[in-house]
Amino acid sequence: MVSENENSEWILSFECADPGYHIRVNSSDFWGIAHTGSTNLDSTYTDTPDYEWRQDKSDGNPDSTAVGPWVSFPGGVPSYTNEVYLLGKYDGIGYNLAKKVQFVLVDEVAYKFLIADPDESTTDTIEVLKDNSYNYRQFSLNTNEAVQLEPGKDQWDLLFAQYFTILYTDDSIAAPYYVRGALLNPNQVEAALDTTIHFLDVNYDDAIQNSFSSVQDIIGHDWKSVTVDEASNSAEYKVRPGYTYIVRDTNNELYKFRFKSYFSNSGVKGYPSIEFAKLAPE
Repeated sequence: MVSENENSEWILSFECADPGYHIRVNSSDFWGIAHTGSTNLDSTYTDTPDYEWRQDKSDGNPDSTAVGPWVSFPGGVPSYTNEVYLLGKYDGIGYNLAKKVQFVLVDEVAYKFLIADPDESTTDTIEVLKDNSYNYRQFSLNTNEAVQLEPGKDQWDLLFAQYFTILYTDDSIAAPYYVRGALLNPNQVEAALDTTIHFLDVNYDDAIQNSFSSVQDIIGHDWKSVTVDEASNSAEYKVRPGYTYIVRDTNNELYKFRFKSYFSNSGVKGYPSIEFAKLAPE
């Protein structure tokens, strides 16, 4: 484990690559983004309109973020929508408005955006500097400034976190849900699932036969099953047997790993334990 932080330590993250411009919202702490359709940051925004609250897709596709295309580059020149976005936090019933924000600049060095309370005209101007040795840099409401919580992009492979995704009922009805699982580092890391060979028997030759994916939630949350008892409002979690994951890391080396448990030694859920081994040609 190379780094850890509380869910509440950030709200937005900014892509650090020189040409990068994607912005993400922290669904692990129940934050969402609403589009106002307005460019007037001085306007007063309230809970009255029925805003559509959005989160980034859990597959990590940078073109499927909640913020969306706030800037485009016709002819290589940035063109900004200057739309005002709302930041809100889900409380189990609905979203509580916290801030309004307007993204106004990005180049190979930094981002700049304006942020204020929903009913205030006084704004803070925030600058987030880029550093190409990281995937993303975060912004914290606690300090009202940029923070570097994420490790260097070559220093980690898997993120164990809570995140927002879409699940489907037995009737194929889409249901938004907050889950806990494993996400891939977008910097070169790939993974595959093998359910045909016992974990202890998987070798390098077996592993390389798999079809690998860089989809961020390819491991995700589905390594555990859940049985819900609506009468008692309880859920029983179990690790799925026979699930072996093959991971190609940032050094292009292969590992096999499996989940052993979802509980701490004292029986508290949300504390997964794993077993892993490096694979090499014989």
